[in-house]
Amino acid sequence: MKRLLLLLPLLAGLTQPAARAQRRPISTIPQLTDSLQRIMQKEHMPGLLLTIVAHDSVLFEGGLGLADVAQQKPVTAHTLFRMGSVTKTFVAVGLLKLVQQGKLSLNDEVRKLAPEVPIDNPWEATDPVRVVHLLEHTAGFDDMHLNHVYNPTATDPRGAASVQVFRPELRCRWRPGERMSYSNPGYLLAGYLLEKRGGQPYETYLARHLLRPLGMADATFALRPAALPQLARGYRFADGHYQPIAPLPIYSGPAGSLSASAADMTRWVQFFLHDLRTSPTGPALLAPGTLRDIETTHSTLAARAGLPAQYGLANQVMNWKGPAAFRGHGGGIDGFLSTFAYQRELGVGYALSNNGGQPTKSLDKLIRDFLLRRVPAPAAPATRPLDSAALAPFLGHFSPAAPRQHMAGLNDYLLGDRQLVRRGPLLLFQPLFGDADTLLPAGPPLTFRRPGQQQASLALTHDRDGRRALVGNGTYALEASNTWWWLRPALLGLTVLLMLSSSFAGLVWLILALRRQVPRGQVLPRLLPLLASLTLVGTLIGFLGLVDHITQTGTRQPLPILVSLGPLLFAALILAGLLLTLRRFRQFRSRTVAWYLLLTYGALGWLAFALASYGWLSLRLWTV
Repeated sequence: MKRLLLLLPLLAGLTQPAARAQRRPISTIPQLTDSLQRIMQKEHMPGLLLTIVAHDSVLFEGGLGLADVAQQKPVTAHTLFRMGSVTKTFVAVGLLKLVQQGKLSLNDEVRKLAPEVPIDNPWEATDPVRVVHLLEHTAGFDDMHLNHVYNPTATDPRGAASVQVFRPELRCRWRPGERMSYSNPGYLLAGYLLEKRGGQPYETYLARHLLRPLGMADATFALRPAALPQLARGYRFADGHYQPIAPLPIYSGPAGSLSASAADMTRWVQFFLHDLRTSPTGPALLAPGTLRDIETTHSTLAARAGLPAQYGLANQVMNWKGPAAFRGHGGGIDGFLSTFAYQRELGVGYALSNNGGQPTKSLDKLIRDFLLRRVPAPAAPATRPLDSAALAPFLGHFSPAAPRQHMAGLNDYLLGDRQLVRRGPLLLFQPLFGDADTLLPAGPPLTFRRPGQQQASLALTHDRDGRRALVGNGTYALEASNTWWWLRPALLGLTVLLMLSSSFAGLVWLILALRRQVPRGQVLPRLLPLLASLTLVGTLIGFLGLVDHITQTGTRQPLPILVSLGPLLFAALILAGLLLTLRRFRQFRSRTVAWYLLLTYGALGWLAFALASYGWLSLRLWTV
């Protein structure tokens, strides 16, 4: 032990230089790839597609790790990875090419271009869905339901038939052209318009007008890429090893069917760095200024409030912090997560995809830091005081109002609103639980940035109905009651408390019933809260399991069917228990027990009503 104590100072001295060396900025590609591989090993990514471009030079084009773990097959520059939603950037550029050919415009009404498309828009007379709304996710559509993600059948619906698959999602939940809420079905419609106005399948049009001119020889929009020999295997890491994932086709091909190699993505990055030209001096595929239109938000309330750099035409800010902002798009499909990003003022960009289905945030930051290593840190934005007079009318409670899926809005409904409050020199956007967002004045009136950001990302404004709104990057919240904001969280807390207590009491009453100490007519009213609670908990556990194994949805396997029926059974048990309790109310020797059961059923009934309001009682996770 003494020897160990004597060695500790020496060991500390030896490790300090190593620690200092690790903190040195990465300055070479070998250093970068070594660091990327360490992250891949730590975060369970078997292989990585990677291309890095700087000033018309390709710094790296190839891959790291394995495309196939079982066969120990390495990733190469021509290994195909499924790129997911990066596909949307191709569809947007393809539609813009049609715009410049005069075959449609961004402001055209979808109903007039394709009257056969089943859009349910209560605001059709005054606010029709337009092409730009599809590209900016502002039509108000639901994102694809879980049973419409992967296609478990042997055939692929095409054209108008593919649109019909998403009929339930094609309902405008709010006025089109107002709120950004990511919706893959909107890009299915964009692809359908590309086919209809381009006169050929979307993948044929994009191959002819984009892939071939750019020299993207490996890329394909095939819905069923499993037969492609150069396709990397997708994996899920579980139980200490990589489990392969079958590359199932998706229903919404224009939203995410692209498979591409590092060599392909080099050309795509360069295409944006060259202002949509095939090369620095080559022909332009689109008119000058088109890229600026792609990067600009056109249709949202946030854009009208002075925030034009939000989600544009399949194009968004990829990092809000750092010395320079990259733009591009991410993509995810079971087994793969991808990034396409560029910074055209500096002439740098990259694309990557990992086949472990892991988030790429740490990889992205490392590559951006490398590309921006010589860019001086920008001066801190000027400190501006809060405009008390302009801000005062907006202080109060706000409710999130643009969930990606209608079902997901249940979470915001139950947990309550957020409060916009001033604390001294700071403006805070405070949730009921968790940390508050700090909003700093950003220059234009009532626009704000978060700490560490260089540009405005949030704004206070009014919608067309005169309601106060906080809008911006990932946020759309409307004014809520300053008086009753606490009611829903309080009801949720009471409901959870009653579920726990009635479940415990139900176990006790079950024992007493077996001993015949509870009248037979009172057994079911006392036990049904326990059964309802178990049903709800089981449904939630099953639903979370399906989210992690989403390829089971859309099939007739037991789990999707049971999860779909669970909320209905929960509501039925509550209704049956309430009716039985009311019917036998006078038979209870203890009126306290009877009133307790009525209170329990009332709270559970409120929860069932909330579930029904957000579509959980009509949930269907299998195909007919």
